[in-house]
Amino acid sequence: MSSTLWSIVCVAGVWGFVTCTVFFILRAFPARDAFEGKAALKWGAGVVGFFVVWIIGMMQA
Repeated sequence: MSSTLWSIVCVAGVWGFVTCTVFFILRAFPARDAFEGKAALKWGAGVVGFFVVWIIGMMQA
């Protein structure tokens, strides 16, 4: 049985994960041989958070 709510949570999790990963790459590494720790922490937390939401959504959907 598929749950519509959990399917929406799953899709939101995967898109949030992809978006945060792209922004992590773009913001944490603004130039060659440069690393922004504060931006990496913020976007990295988003990557991990949305990954967890995605996995929970897959387990419940």
